[in-house]
Amino acid sequence: MTATVEQLLDDFIDRWTRDEPLAVDELLVRAGPQADELASLIDRFLERAPRREPTPDALAYVRALDDPPLLRARQALGLKLDDFAEALVSRLGLGEGARRKVRSYYQQLELGQLDASGVAASVWDALSGLLGRDARQLAAFQPPAPAAGAMYRIATADYDVPSVAYAQAVKAEPELDEVDRLFTGG
Repeated sequence: MTATVEQLLDDFIDRWTRDEPLAVDELLVRAGPQADELASLIDRFLERAPRREPTPDALAYVRALDDPPLLRARQALGLKLDDFAEALVSRLGLGEGARRKVRSYYQQLELGQLDASGVAASVWDALSGLLGRDARQLAAFQPPAPAAGAMYRIATADYDVPSVAYAQAVKAEPELDEVDRLFTGG
């Protein structure tokens, strides 16, 4: 016996009312050739259904996306990024000339744009001391930033010696300093 669209919609509403998994895909398969009609009815129901409060887990995830935990921890202490970078430079025993680069790396780490696995233990210890909390745990909750790859093509007709030299110069890795090694593991 095949269920009617109305019966399948009732099944959906019953699941929704009991806060059970909705299994929309399953219901649409069961609807067969009437799947579009059922999908339309489900859409209309959800447009008119009372809104539910998000779960605590869902709220925590969304907040982590918009307001990373390292950022919140620093802001909770009322520390501006420049002041925090200066204190971090001091704790790491780096020269004043390193402040700008440390600030940049820390901001990338704070926003989840820097791979935390390359950060040295001494940096984590300094951050934990400044924040009064385990900085590694705070960084662990950040969703990974999407990777972006460079895309380019060299036209073989224009391939000459000067362009090869330029390409090699561009590809050359810059020399890493102590700050680079502390934040990237390089």
